[in-house]
Amino acid sequence: MSRLKISRRGFLKLAGASSVAFGAGLSGIPSPLEASTQKRGERFLHYDRGERSQNFCEMCFWNCGVDAYVREGRIHKLEGNKLNPNNRGHLCAKGNAGIASTYDPDRIQYPLIRTGKRGEGKFKKVSWEEAYKYVHQKLNPLVEKYGAKTLATFMHGTGERYVHLFTLALGSPNITIPAYSQCLGSREMAWALTFGTGVSGHETYDMANSKHMIIFGRNMAGSVQVREAADFAEGLARGSKLTYIDPRQSESAVRATNWLQINPGTDLALALGLIHVIIRDNLANMDFVREYCYGYNELVKHIKEYTPDWASKKTGIDAKLIESIAWDFAKNAPNVVAIPPRRMTRYGNDTQTVRAIAILNALMGNWGVPGGIFVRNPVPVEFPKEEHPEVKGVKRADGVGKDEKFPLAPEALGRSNGIYEATLTQKPYPVKAWLLYGTNPLSHSPVGVNGIFDAIKNLELIISIDTQFTDTVMYSDVIFPESTYLERYDAPYVQKDKTPFIAIREPAIKPIYDTKGCFDICKGMAEEFGLGKWFEKSPKEMVEELSEVLSEDQYARLQKDGVVLFEDVDPYPGASGALMKFATTTGKVQLYVPDLKEIQKKNGDDFAPIPIYKDPPMPKEGEFRMMFGRTPHHSHARSQNNWVLLELQDDTPIWIHPNDAKKHGFKEGDSAYIVNVKTNHRSDHPERLKITKRVKEGTIFINHGFGHKTKFWSRGNGIGTKDNWFISDGVDPISGAAAFHNGFVKLQKA
Repeated sequence: MSRLKISRRGFLKLAGASSVAFGAGLSGIPSPLEASTQKRGERFLHYDRGERSQNFCEMCFWNCGVDAYVREGRIHKLEGNKLNPNNRGHLCAKGNAGIASTYDPDRIQYPLIRTGKRGEGKFKKVSWEEAYKYVHQKLNPLVEKYGAKTLATFMHGTGERYVHLFTLALGSPNITIPAYSQCLGSREMAWALTFGTGVSGHETYDMANSKHMIIFGRNMAGSVQVREAADFAEGLARGSKLTYIDPRQSESAVRATNWLQINPGTDLALALGLIHVIIRDNLANMDFVREYCYGYNELVKHIKEYTPDWASKKTGIDAKLIESIAWDFAKNAPNVVAIPPRRMTRYGNDTQTVRAIAILNALMGNWGVPGGIFVRNPVPVEFPKEEHPEVKGVKRADGVGKDEKFPLAPEALGRSNGIYEATLTQKPYPVKAWLLYGTNPLSHSPVGVNGIFDAIKNLELIISIDTQFTDTVMYSDVIFPESTYLERYDAPYVQKDKTPFIAIREPAIKPIYDTKGCFDICKGMAEEFGLGKWFEKSPKEMVEELSEVLSEDQYARLQKDGVVLFEDVDPYPGASGALMKFATTTGKVQLYVPDLKEIQKKNGDDFAPIPIYKDPPMPKEGEFRMMFGRTPHHSHARSQNNWVLLELQDDTPIWIHPNDAKKHGFKEGDSAYIVNVKTNHRSDHPERLKITKRVKEGTIFINHGFGHKTKFWSRGNGIGTKDNWFISDGVDPISGAAAFHNGFVKLQKA
């Protein structure tokens, strides 16, 4: 059946004829019941959806289920997979813009080797074989001279498993996932210290059933996670109260029962004040505390000094309001939840801040309860055991390890900020090569304004695997173009969740340029080093292998629907009466963490078993604290060249409070440069000022992910300001993760 094809002129003729006919009456119009008329009209009634393929989105890393439809060899439509629990049939703006990323002519289209100076953007097109040999010729001498540990790897994306495999097979332990140290590491560590498990990338907050949500700066309404945004909205629609805490009035703050425009860096003080009221007024769920919690008596003694009046002076929030919120939260318990930010790289006390938020949840007894925190369940399938190369007895370069500076940080995730520092100092040993997969250090480096560039000067090889020319790709020596998620197979997606599931990815189309999936890229590099044995099973074969571990019906559903769910699980063991276990040292929910006691004696109160408040650093007169966050239309710093998303937002104004604007002589319509008071670096160009009470006095706010400087981008190049020129380079002492929001700036009128 042919598709509907009609020109604008043809449409106007048709419309005109119809209006004339209507005015003249019905005579002369063929009956729609006549067979000849039906045949001619069928093409107007039939919509050719095209050929469907199953996928999961990679415009961000929530990985929503996607049905991709192809007509005449071209993807024309993406729809959310209705059965996938991550999105339940919906796609956000970013997900819908995935087609534009695949068909972006600015993509990396073939392998490249640098010919000019780093950052100059001069490359030559080479074959895949030449690119693989180039890596071996450059990397092998470095490995022979310094050992394989001279290679540091940064990963972000579905292909991580293959990059990880290559790095381990080569013999380097220096594998990092920037999402840990530059996003959610402090949050995960705090949750694990308290409950024995992290929140996970797919958070376990049961907002849809909550009666009161206290959210510390997690912008759910502007979230990159589709299911979370939907659950947040559903909870509010059902009548949940929302206490939202943020110096900026975000998309979530405007929906709050109480928006607390808190003083930046004082979230821990507020959490401690709430805990004080709950304990002072006997509002805790003592049945849960007695059965499942460790350290309540220590908490009672510790919390006495953190009164609502004390918290009010620190936070700027009225003491009576703090008491009122604590009472309402407890009144609705256990169907309540307190939620920390996802990107918990803020003020350097971030692990302890989230520890206090975790304690607040524990006192409500909301673990495994509807409206509180649901329990993730694993996929009940026994997968074939995979053999992985091991690296033993080699010290990491980033200070992570049992007897190192950051003994609690997970070695499997590493500290990318620690690797930047090690590359800069060449200590504890020379780091001479970087392998970058889907990461862009030049857009998020916390080493300091010049540190990242000085670090790069110490590198003899930079390898990039990416779909687009990021700023860091511009500094690379060899570039491998990855196929987009709509052009490749990947390993099965297995998610531990409220309803665990398996999803699959298959190509909607063949690669439109000379690109490959990350598996094939890493296999090609590995074979040059004689390590091809670790890449014998392709992603497609991994999917086919599921037929051996799933039932015939389950495998058929997976192939048909793109996802198979395992619904016979209990996400609410706290409500069903099941005995709950916690993988902490004590086997209990740890209000007091005994493991931190010895570390506190050695390293100070930053490591206290119960959080101790410390004031954040403050800007001087005439300075601003620079804050940043995501805009709902863009995810991370990967989508700023996507023309569809740029139609929604193509600039990044500087938010400033009216009192600050008046004090510094700014008015509506003015533009300004941002100046780093520590380094005197000035932004490349001025941005317009958004004068608004939606941002706290003494702070400015800009959107994250902009300010790219890559000549290969025809749309996103030069839009906005790159925030990493102005962020602080502090470190959370417990997690080792970065602290970005202690950076101070001035504004210079354009």
